[in-house]
Parts: sequence; structure tokens; C-alpha cells
Amino acid sequence: MSLTKGLTRLRSAVLALGMVAGAGTSVEAAAILKYQTATAIDLSSGITGANLISFTPASGAGVDLASGSVNAGLGTFTVAPPASGTKTVYDNVKFAITFLPQSIDGTAISSVSQVITGVLNGVIDSPYHSTVVATFDQPSGSLDLGSQTITLSFPKGDKLLVPSQSNGGVTTAEALITSTNSEAPVPEPSTIALVLTTIGGLALRQRVNGRRARQSA
Repeated sequence: MSLTKGLTRLRSAVLALGMVAGAGTSVEAAAILKYQTATAIDLSSGITGANLISFTPASGAGVDLASGSVNAGLGTFTVAPPASGTKTVYDNVKFAITFLPQSIDGTAISSVSQVITGVLNGVIDSPYHSTVVATFDQPSGSLDLGSQTITLSFPKGDKLLVPSQSNGGVTTAEALITSTNSEAPVPEPSTIALVLTTIGGLALRQRVNGRRARQSA
């Protein structure tokens, strides 16, 4: 009778642990990264004609790193219309965008940044026509944010800039952020439940074998 009661209690405990573990797996913790950017376009060389391209940096932006990779907006290129009968040529005009993490999950981040470089090439010859392409260099290295380590990349590398009469001349620049959790990994609740179930089964088997040995003695 006591053996049956012990078995029932053990099964109930394991089942309860399994239910708690199952509930835990359905919740995925967010990892919100807040950031902003700063930018500069080198107007000293490579431009023939009046400069028509500006860049509006990202401010108060945020992404969730929980999934491991996410697209992040860096800001927007804006193309202005040329004066009638004129055109502007861009020949390897350099630009730089500085990525500035501000906080992660509400914890402030300081003295961490990454500079993304690239060049502009192409021609703007009317409000309806632009061949300018922004080509991004692949950033090197990673950023340590404490609980997360992130890397930025540009899978496609190039971004076509639309003319002023298309979407107001606005083109968004994006980067792919890939993150790695820097903290020690925690076993999945389902794994914990499986281990507990196995331990419970071994303990019960040992108890039954011991009782049988005493009865046969």
C-alpha cells in the first residue's frame, strides 16, 4: 500500500514539474536595444554639380534582439531635385554612419559605437531619375553590450537611392544585427523536467528492487 502511495506522489510531482516547464517554454524574454546614429557625407571631393543628397540619422530607435537577428534602420538618405537642365554626378563620394547603442533592457550603455563606411556613385539628372547607389562596407568586429554581443552586416551591400519624385526622395538604410547572449546558458525547462523524470524513475526502480530483495530474503 505504501509503495502505491509513493508511486502516486512521485508521478504527481513529476507531472507538476513538467507542466511548469511547459508553461515556461512559451515565454520568450525580450532584449530591447535602444540606439541612435550619426552621419557625415564627405563633400570635399567626388561630386560634380550641386550636392543633392542628405542623410537623416536614426534617433530614439529600438529593436528586439531576442530572436538572434533583426533588421535595424540606420536613418534615411534623401535626394533633392536638381535645378532644371542640370545634373549631379557622384564618383566614390565617401560617407560614414556611426551606430551608437544607448541602452539594453533599460540598462544604459556608454562608450560603445561602430562606424559604418561606404561610397555613393551615380547620377541625378531630373526629379524623376536617379542612378545613385550607396555601397556599404562590411563592418569588422563586434560590439559588447554586456548581456549581449552584436555584429552588424549588410547582406546585400548596395542600396539604390530613389529620385525626389519617388517616395519624396527618401530611402531607408538598414543593417542586419546579429546578437549572441553573453550570459551563461540556462537549461530549457523541458530539459530540466526530462532529467527530473529520469531521476525519479531510477529512484523508484531502486526502491522496488530493494523491497523485492527484502521479501525474498
